[in-house]
Amino acid sequence: MSRIEGIGGVFLFSEDPGRLSDWYAEHLGLEFEFRMDSGTSGLTFQAVDPDGSGTPFPTVFSIMKANVPMPRRDGDPKPESPYGDARVMINLRTRDLDGVLARLAERGVKPTGREDGEYGSFSWIYDGDGNRVELWQPADELPEV
Repeated sequence: MSRIEGIGGVFLFSEDPGRLSDWYAEHLGLEFEFRMDSGTSGLTFQAVDPDGSGTPFPTVFSIMKANVPMPRRDGDPKPESPYGDARVMINLRTRDLDGVLARLAERGVKPTGREDGEYGSFSWIYDGDGNRVELWQPADELPEV
């Protein structure tokens, strides 16, 4: 059957991709595999195809130069729900949410909230361009969907 089987990549566009790449490196510890003179940077999260074949199933994360002015978030909204007030939200998985939040706090980044539940622990921040980022530490055993 022809269907989508996963996310091949997340591509953020920024008026200053070098600055935003630096933000992700400093605040979230991302190690970009390449950086181009244009400011474009990227890395690959490695995984294997869930079909059991062992086939690589990579996900690319890249920050690129925007060709048009990009809107930025102003202020520090604290919505009642972390969902639905932004056009896009990136979910980044970690094994140590408390450690990531401590790293962010050292750098002056405050989460807008945190929830712990059956799927694990979640917290939300905004990156250097105002994009919503969800940090997720999965539960040891995830419920069936």
